[in-house]
Amino acid sequence: MTNTLKKISKRDITVIMGDFNAKVGNVNIPPVTGGEGLGKINERGERLIDFCMEQEICLTNTWFKQHQRRLYTWTSPDGNTKNQIDYIGINRKWKTCINNCKTYPGADRDTDHNLLIATMKVRLARQKRTEMLKRLDVEELNGSKGYTYETKIANRFEALKYVIEEKTPNELWEETKKVLITTAEEIVGYKKRDWRKPWITEETLNLIDKKTGGQTKR
Repeated sequence: MTNTLKKISKRDITVIMGDFNAKVGNVNIPPVTGGEGLGKINERGERLIDFCMEQEICLTNTWFKQHQRRLYTWTSPDGNTKNQIDYIGINRKWKTCINNCKTYPGADRDTDHNLLIATMKVRLARQKRTEMLKRLDVEELNGSKGYTYETKIANRFEALKYVIEEKTPNELWEETKKVLITTAEEIVGYKKRDWRKPWITEETLNLIDKKTGGQTKR
């Protein structure tokens, strides 16, 4: 199990659960146990705690105060012995996501173990939507719009040369960039977004049109 946990990213929520056949009891050993477990710790329980300490795992069903019938996870065949040997563990970073953890002895099951359930609530950070990069439709400059663009650029640069001595190199660069971009915006504008996936070829779209009777939205 140790080798498996090493392969998991620290950013992921790691949950381990199952029958560990170990009793950690009601000892309080933060951050592994919270002192609300059942019974007394045994040797296998000590080894489990050592493992959890090394892997920074919290045993969630020892952190919440419950009635005893909500703590034991296993009942002996004769019904006289009840122990807490099943656990749900979570990495310490995400411990506060667990709201509760308890057993449901009345659940319909074909086993001598009780159903153990943890309630988790995770708040995920909202990712900011990246803005689509706008691209000038420079292909339009190959035609008559190209001549118009050159004429307007020349006129604006002619006016700019009279203030060259008053501006720093950085200011001149900003002015030049502004002239180039604003003029292009006026003459050709920006490309329209193409929502088609790059793996859909024109031939495929034509076949779809033929199949749908030209109802395909492009």
